[in-house]
Amino acid sequence: FDVLIGGYIEHRNGDKTAVCATGDLMCSTAISSSYVMKSGAHYAEFLITGEPYIGIVRPMPGLDAATYQGDFSFIGDPDLFPDFLAQRSKNWGHGNVHACEYFCGDGDMRWTDWDRRYDADWERWEGMENCRTGDTVGMLLNLDDGTLSVYKN
Repeated sequence: FDVLIGGYIEHRNGDKTAVCATGDLMCSTAISSSYVMKSGAHYAEFLITGEPYIGIVRPMPGLDAATYQGDFSFIGDPDLFPDFLAQRSKNWGHGNVHACEYFCGDGDMRWTDWDRRYDADWERWEGMENCRTGDTVGMLLNLDDGTLSVYKN
């Protein structure tokens, strides 16, 4: 994760493959901006501590991380949606899901197209379950099929 956005996150022990929160109930985001996915299947695993939100967002190489130093979420603040939409490129294609996230606390999911003034409600989905500290959550993004699968342990 080479980009950290928000004021409540840091690399764990200087390791850029691991991040940790620096405050309770504060939103921040870790991004791997140097790994842009355009096709195929991509898998990542996360060792869970607490109840984080884990998700994926469209590439936005021109987004200035230094601008967002307080609470930050790609989904939670509609006032920021114009900033994100301004990063749109032809590489985004025609899909309308620009960011989605899974909440470890109860297993709910939500997504956004950044065009609506208010965000989507949390959605229940087949096979959903929560996870706890010590669990491993895997996410498989299949760009060819247009799916995101979540695996636990």
